[in-house]
Amino acid sequence: MRPKILIASLLFILINQSCTDNIGIASGGGREGEVVVVLNEEFQEGEAGKIIDQYLRGPYLILPQYEPLFKLYVISWYSFTETFKAYRNIVKVDIGTKYQESKALLQQNKNQTVITLTAPTVHDFVELFEKHGTQIVDALSKSEREFAKRQIKKGAEDNLRKYLKNKHHVDMIIPKGYSIRKDTTDFVYLALETNELTLGIMIYYYPYTDKKTFTIDNLLNKRDSICKEHIKGPLYPEKMSYMTTSRDPFTPLLKESMIDNMYVAEIRGLWNVTDDFMGGPFLSTSRVDEERNRVVTVEGFVYYPSENKRKFMRWFEAIAESVTFPEKEKTQ
Repeated sequence: MRPKILIASLLFILINQSCTDNIGIASGGGREGEVVVVLNEEFQEGEAGKIIDQYLRGPYLILPQYEPLFKLYVISWYSFTETFKAYRNIVKVDIGTKYQESKALLQQNKNQTVITLTAPTVHDFVELFEKHGTQIVDALSKSEREFAKRQIKKGAEDNLRKYLKNKHHVDMIIPKGYSIRKDTTDFVYLALETNELTLGIMIYYYPYTDKKTFTIDNLLNKRDSICKEHIKGPLYPEKMSYMTTSRDPFTPLLKESMIDNMYVAEIRGLWNVTDDFMGGPFLSTSRVDEERNRVVTVEGFVYYPSENKRKFMRWFEAIAESVTFPEKEKTQ
């Protein structure tokens, strides 16, 4: 049985949501994390601009150093040309007495997310954004995950995907450049490595017993035991060097959600290597494969000292969201 949790139904409180093919040019332009904000200059340095910054330039969780959720291009309405209308993520703000009340409109298709916010005064706009800020961030984050999936699929490692599906009964998108570094009966480690960068994906599984499996302590204890056994540091075997979960300066965060009607426990945190100075962020997702009565954890981690890591973490979000389990073959 899947663990039962109480998840409030997400009533997207924005006034209207539509899936349409004619919002802007809808070509989905822009690089990873970029958002165009259309806001006239007289409001950019005041309270309206500040509330937008507070939400959209807030920290991406959890990274060793600050990186904003999104890179903003704040432009006035007269600069909102066809080039900017083609961007993947657009937040349009119009404040003026021509509006009798505050309204928010979300429009999405497969290539573009456009959020339009209108209000009669700055005070009304700030109230509107405070009310819907989290949902706006969620909508833009979803757009980024979908963009990452499209980018990954352009050069996906299909043979590796088939191998994981056939041997480990886990189906997921795998970006180009990854290869298997370790493979056992219940654990597989994939990596993409350069001289400066390491991107790792761990997949491991174990019997599901009860919903207590999904407490953060149990999940992290399991993670640490797996890492100690399989992810050794560069000084091993001269020293007992291996990956572990860091509790300082950030405590790992647990988030429970439903993805495609499947319960998912997501942990974001930092990792480090014992007896070494290596470290970085990780994103771990665990869910139940009901047919095989097992917990399956898929984790991505980054080692990229002194460089930005948000892009890679967003790719791990997309990979984790793609995870499914093939049905067991029926015997005659």
